[in-house]
Amino acid sequence: MAEKRLVYLTTRQLTAFRWKGNSLEREDTFESGEEGVQEFARYVAAHGKSLFYVLADVVEEDFHQENIPHLRGRDRRALLVRKIAQRYRDASFALAISLGTVTGARREERILFSSFTNTQQFQPWLAALGPAEARLVGVYSVALASPLVGKRIGFTSSKYLLVSLQTGGLRQTYVENGHIRFSRLGRAGPGDPRALAENCASESNRIQQYLVNLRIVPREDGPLDVLMIAPTEHKALYDAACIDNSRVQFHVRAFGEAARAAGLKNPPAGAGAEALFLHVLARSRGGDQFASDDLRKFYHLWRARIALIGFGAAIFGFCLIFSAIKLADIFNTGQQAEIDQRQEAVVARQYAQVQATFPKIPTTPENLRVIVRNYGALLNQTVSLDKTLVEISHALAGSPQIELEKIDWEANTSVRPAGGRDAGKTSPTAPPPPGKPGAATPAGSRFQVIQISGRVNIGQRTDYRGITQLVDQFAGALAASGAEIVSKRLPFDINAEKSLTGDIGEERGAEVPRFAITLVKRVGA
Repeated sequence: MAEKRLVYLTTRQLTAFRWKGNSLEREDTFESGEEGVQEFARYVAAHGKSLFYVLADVVEEDFHQENIPHLRGRDRRALLVRKIAQRYRDASFALAISLGTVTGARREERILFSSFTNTQQFQPWLAALGPAEARLVGVYSVALASPLVGKRIGFTSSKYLLVSLQTGGLRQTYVENGHIRFSRLGRAGPGDPRALAENCASESNRIQQYLVNLRIVPREDGPLDVLMIAPTEHKALYDAACIDNSRVQFHVRAFGEAARAAGLKNPPAGAGAEALFLHVLARSRGGDQFASDDLRKFYHLWRARIALIGFGAAIFGFCLIFSAIKLADIFNTGQQAEIDQRQEAVVARQYAQVQATFPKIPTTPENLRVIVRNYGALLNQTVSLDKTLVEISHALAGSPQIELEKIDWEANTSVRPAGGRDAGKTSPTAPPPPGKPGAATPAGSRFQVIQISGRVNIGQRTDYRGITQLVDQFAGALAASGAEIVSKRLPFDINAEKSLTGDIGEERGAEVPRFAITLVKRVGA
């Protein structure tokens, strides 16, 4: 972390302090003038990596309160810039502090405008910071730091007058609800401590009356709280001089007591209350200040670099944590793998022991696998006639005039019967093999070929139409079970090109009409 160096600037001189670990150490004092500015420039060059805070304690400081319309964003900034330019000839060290909103006929915002009216006294000192690229945090005034001091030492009043003695003089700052409303620097040269204490008390009464006349402090509010920071060695004199009355109520705090309450260790010897203001400023996180961004550019660059380094460190830390988690996962996975391998070895040994108790088989496991595979193939090729006979029985039940004489059945890879008297007599209009229309027969398909021979018991045996209907009805019943009719032979020839012939005999005493039907079913259908 960069060191902090604080510069206390008065009209006559500039004093540099080093702040570290809540301790404040005076390093050097530079008198106003060209020689003092050059010495300060060498001092800054020697400590160019530090953070510099400039605390100004001068008389030329103006305060003006004004209400503006309640605006936000760009409009508000433009209005504030215009107001500052209207009030101050040199707005390089001007500041607008919001004091809250006022509700009434219309909503307004209270703004306290503050500026150093004589900026020439700052220019030489601030110019000495540029060549060394010093990181200027900001330019502050004792008035701006007064609310922080009251808060640090634990003073709880919402409205009070802070009175303190610094090297620059007697500072009186009126604080309301954590914001300054007015500040004044008076002379407090070396002299009789008792007279100085009485002067502080009388000036507090005068400033209260002045604030009432300006209507900053309402007259009906009662006595104004006055927080007096007195030199430790003369606190008794201030207690005696500061007597409460109807206008003011004094709260005297010794400088040493206030420093301890604020956390300041080892205040510089001979320093006034400015040491307390410098310490509180060093512990704060900035806030309202007068320096422009151009004067603070090296400070902004330093902050950006720190942010990038912090962001990179955060990413690196995240990567380290992620890598550690992954390494732990890999280690745990390796451990689990070793445990699984040991368990696998134990189970393998147990299986080998159990397998050793099995009876010996007369062949090898490879031969057994081949036998089992062939047996499965035989089972798949085995065809049963039970289902086919049931289907034929159902067809006969619907055709009582049909009597079966013979059923020839075989399983074949072809849809044609291998033998028999009807072999090779497939009708030229026979349908394709069983399956979807137009589908090719899969290789290795097997079929059931059933040849059914029977006769038709009908009274009028010359009734060709009736005999044909009975045979067609029976064939249709067989086809409804999923079979395909390959051929059908009737006891007479019904070809339109020839005369009707047949062996159905005479009306009486001749043989009954016989027929033959060949049907095919795919195995597994």
